[in-house]
Amino acid sequence: MLRIKKNQSDSISQLDNAPISTVLGSEIMFTGDIQGSQTIKIDGKVKGNVQVENGVILGEKAQIEGDLKSKNIIVFGNILGNIYCNELIIKKCGTVNGDIHTKTIEIEMGGKYNGKLKMDAVQQAEKTV
Repeated sequence: MLRIKKNQSDSISQLDNAPISTVLGSEIMFTGDIQGSQTIKIDGKVKGNVQVENGVILGEKAQIEGDLKSKNIIVFGNILGNIYCNELIIKKCGTVNGDIHTKTIEIEMGGKYNGKLKMDAVQQAEKTV
């Protein structure tokens, strides 16, 4: 019997312990670009680019039409656009239709991704964020 002991820190995102400073609710439709430095959770619809320094969490009902740039991104919802980040997690209910530029990526079984993937070294990924 083979047992693989997994290091707990291997599957924990840096966003798991980050405080969320802004929430865009599921009934909200926002048109335009969003910029900021703190972590944001988006449950609604955004038509525009999202550039947030610390992190972006797309909830299950989130629909983004535009590019996403952040250090850490977790996708439960849908994005039609390119992603630029250091750490990307696509959950089983998440869908990404666009190119991804990242340092690390995790796609859960059932997560969907259509596009090109470019995995950069640490220094190059940080320049894109």
